[in-house]
Amino acid sequence: MDLLFFILCVALGFLLSGIWFGLCLVIVTLTQKVKISWLSYLDTALASIIPILLISTTMGIYPFQASGIHDIKVYFTAFLTVLITIVIVAFKKTTKSRKGKDLLLWGIDGMLMEIPQRLMMQSFVYGILKLLGVLYLTLYTVIATALIWCLAIGMQTVLSKKTFSKDVFIDVLASFVFSLGIGYVYQQTGFILISMIAHFSERIVSCYVASKRIAINKE
Repeated sequence: MDLLFFILCVALGFLLSGIWFGLCLVIVTLTQKVKISWLSYLDTALASIIPILLISTTMGIYPFQASGIHDIKVYFTAFLTVLITIVIVAFKKTTKSRKGKDLLLWGIDGMLMEIPQRLMMQSFVYGILKLLGVLYLTLYTVIATALIWCLAIGMQTVLSKKTFSKDVFIDVLASFVFSLGIGYVYQQTGFILISMIAHFSERIVSCYVASKRIAINKE
């Protein structure tokens, strides 16, 4: 029965990701009209506001776990997850080289992505699975959240009419690994700042590694 509840939760989460993606498109359209380019980096967070408010008033946001904050394994898991994700991303054939302000905004965009991933999606998944009485609540929550975001990447790939290339597969794999590790960290702490720092760090270092690889290839 837990497996059926898990599948149901993934389906509902995928539906939520579709709603969130639609809200992102609306916000992007609005930011283009007002011609303030930097607002486009906030679309993921802004699109999460309404879903988070609804989740908060119905099921509640996943609570802060004080005991997890003092657990050294949590920080080791976060560091290891970032490191593994950077290694995976390094195998991409095409990676945009970013510097200065563009690099900073790219890192901030990753940091803000944790708002829909943790406060919105992981809280939603946890709340649904808890209501359904799933036994291995933490395990199913982390796996379901990671799977939903991978399906969301697939949906975006289809909608943007891109092909499922090796780079897309690497993006999906990196997203799954990162969401598993950082999802576990968030589940143990309920402290989104750790997740945000991890995502920011992963993007900055991944771009640095990519720029070094591009420079080596040009030599």
